[in-house]
Amino acid sequence: MELRRALTIFRLKGRVPVDELNSSFRELVKKYHPDKVHDYPDWAHERMSEINDAYETLALWLTRPKPKKSQQHSKPSTEQDRYRPGRTDIDEAVYLRDVVELTPAIKKILYPAFNQFLNGLGVYYQYGLERPTYRNEGIRRFRYREAIRLILQAGKDIELLFQRFSHPAIKSILRFMKLTVAEMDLGEPTFPEYMKYRRHDNRLRNARRAFDDAVKEYFFPELIPTHLRGRATARLYACYADFVVYHNLFLKGERRRAGVLMTARYDSFMELAEYRREGILQF
Repeated sequence: MELRRALTIFRLKGRVPVDELNSSFRELVKKYHPDKVHDYPDWAHERMSEINDAYETLALWLTRPKPKKSQQHSKPSTEQDRYRPGRTDIDEAVYLRDVVELTPAIKKILYPAFNQFLNGLGVYYQYGLERPTYRNEGIRRFRYREAIRLILQAGKDIELLFQRFSHPAIKSILRFMKLTVAEMDLGEPTFPEYMKYRRHDNRLRNARRAFDDAVKEYFFPELIPTHLRGRATARLYACYADFVVYHNLFLKGERRRAGVLMTARYDSFMELAEYRREGILQF
């Protein structure tokens, strides 16, 4: 696994003591082990596999000797490297990519299917269908069905593509699509003992809406007024913090399921954003 991806999974920005890495690993296992996530076993197995791979990558990196100071300021190998702030040989290890670019043959199949998914997601957001109360109102009812149909068909096409080409970027797209459909199906749940946990439930509800605003702004900036652009994406980490709090607070039941789902969707969205930022995906 790439070092940068491993650092992202463990939420680390650089070298830490091995004891701290082990502690983080135990916390991740508590959150994502399939025995703890019964509602999304496929995702939990994938997530734990990634966590194990990331742990091995980080453990190997952290136990290697640090480069000497004379090696940390070597001459940049490219023009892009020259303007990378705080560039060191340790940074170089983080920036290395081992994900191959998509071939023209893959792109020819992938992007039409992914664009179909975006078309469905665009309909979903254009008509405000992230608010479940709108889904049974007149024309919105038909638009919701249209959005689901487009997304599910795109998912089938990309599933077939992934079976042929097991590229990690395709896997990330497929994961985000599946979790998006699951989040749509979740709707606006009514949990038991609402009055007892209403503060936490309201916090999750607000974080879900803020996250939808960020996804909308990322994929469909034309749906956001010009003077408001940038606000939603700036709040992404706050959404993640709320999802994790909810995830950790409730260890079973529907609340636990909702917390796991939203944490997973956030992670998958950030994977897509990273692949686009690195030029592996274009959308």
